[in-house]
Amino acid sequence: MKTSVIVAKLHEGRECANFSKVGMEGVVRKSPDRPVSLISLKARQEVDQAVLRGLCYRKFTADITLDSEQMPETNAILTAGKLQLGILPERKRCWPECILLEKDLPCPLIEGVRYAWVEIPGSICLGDTFTVDK
Repeated sequence: MKTSVIVAKLHEGRECANFSKVGMEGVVRKSPDRPVSLISLKARQEVDQAVLRGLCYRKFTADITLDSEQMPETNAILTAGKLQLGILPERKRCWPECILLEKDLPCPLIEGVRYAWVEIPGSICLGDTFTVDK
């Protein structure tokens, strides 16, 4: 089943971004095993508006913010123009010392973050649409 998601924001407020096999050009990778980081617009807004701040809220940065009700599942392929990204099985993990985990409170990053590999390099701009092929 195919759905679509819109690119709502790019890292550092860029209008457009190029992606090579190693991820978004000009971005320092924390892990070569997770070349691209994605966050849902809903999760981004929840993080930005939170009163009680989780440990990762300051540290986590996303390459792409997607305006999507639900984040793509593992192995889904996202295509926008020539660019193709594949969703990795790895999810955002919690740190034991996070106040949200200690207080058994929900964290929007758990369901709102995905990591991807670059299947085919290319570029995207704000407002572009990814087709999601499950």
